[in-house]
Amino acid sequence: MDKTELETLFSSIMDEPKTFHEGARRIFDILIRVTLEYRDQMLASRDIVVTVEDVQTSLSWLVPCLATGNIPKMENPVCMALLERWLDALKSLPNKHDKF
Repeated sequence: MDKTELETLFSSIMDEPKTFHEGARRIFDILIRVTLEYRDQMLASRDIVVTVEDVQTSLSWLVPCLATGNIPKMENPVCMALLERWLDALKSLPNKHDKF
């Protein structure tokens, strides 16, 4: 999975990516960067390949997790760790009352 595949995956959840404001683009940039770092780390340290399916599974839980604050119990530790990394990275963003 390379950066282009990830960008395509994340872009597929948006109707028209060019119409999104800078804040949304910033979020997707963070998700892509964190995913690529995680992919590289898992391959180098554990010889585990993070798949597109792993990313899709984690992505399916991201919005509900952000909305409720509840982290699901996933049986797949790769997906769970990716979700947790995304949440940690997104904590550094300004809150909804701040301007991007």
